[in-house]
Amino acid sequence: MKPASYPPPAVCVAIHDVAPATWPRCATLLAAVERVAPVPLTLLVVPNHHRRNPGLPAWYRDALAERIAAGDELALHGFFHLDEGPRPETLADWYRRRILTAGEGEFAALPASAARRRLNAGRQWFERHGWAARGFVAPAWLLGRGAWHAVSNSRFAYTTTATHFHLLHPWQGIAAPAIAWSTRSRMRRALSLLWNGLRPAPAGPALVRIALHPDDALHPDVVRQAQHLLEVLLHQREAMTKIAFATAMRPSSAAAVRSPPGRVRPNGHGTGTGTATSDSAARLPPTTTPASTSLG
Repeated sequence: MKPASYPPPAVCVAIHDVAPATWPRCATLLAAVERVAPVPLTLLVVPNHHRRNPGLPAWYRDALAERIAAGDELALHGFFHLDEGPRPETLADWYRRRILTAGEGEFAALPASAARRRLNAGRQWFERHGWAARGFVAPAWLLGRGAWHAVSNSRFAYTTTATHFHLLHPWQGIAAPAIAWSTRSRMRRALSLLWNGLRPAPAGPALVRIALHPDDALHPDVVRQAQHLLEVLLHQREAMTKIAFATAMRPSSAAAVRSPPGRVRPNGHGTGTGTATSDSAARLPPTTTPASTSLG
């Protein structure tokens, strides 16, 4: 039997690769989600996307501040969103890092010290602008051994891979599939639409994630399918931010489970975002590289 504090079945919608250059496409996705229901979202923010925007334009800062005020969460999504680690040593690693993820798996091969520096730089970037980053999601969901060590001993409350949600303090990993679309080619998009259209909505996991990427906004068929999927899931699950789900997972926080912040029912309104962090060291999660998709 699950403990009383275990969170209810949930759905989290995340917008990946949020940056000034991608914001117009992100805004299109935000509007598409809003047309289904005013659910709280997790925005995965890249401080210096592809090393092209080290600054923070005033209009972009204001846009993110508005999303926070509306109940959304900002989470750290790498720092550059570029794989600048050591060269792949095996064919499988090369395929995963160079083909499936197009060289954007920033934390796939970084040693622990380099991963730690980037995590700290990301937190400091958030803090300079008055924001708190409670969660970290690696670009392409790829975490190598060094990155796992750095993340597990960081102050972040959670991280995610393509298939799991990991509460970090104390460490607990649960199955939480991410539904995403690959749009880098017509063939990839067609296969994504076919796969996501044929498979039934996941019913077993406590958490299902919808992962939207900026280029999804360029394809109306992808947007329509994502909207339909969200509508179906909202009839089965509570919508909440990732930090709200992390808060609800904590056995010591029964109140957060009864009414976790940042949560809505279908066609309802959110209650804001929650925070939950710990400075204690977590047990190191499995060190095998998580499964990846072709998306970041």
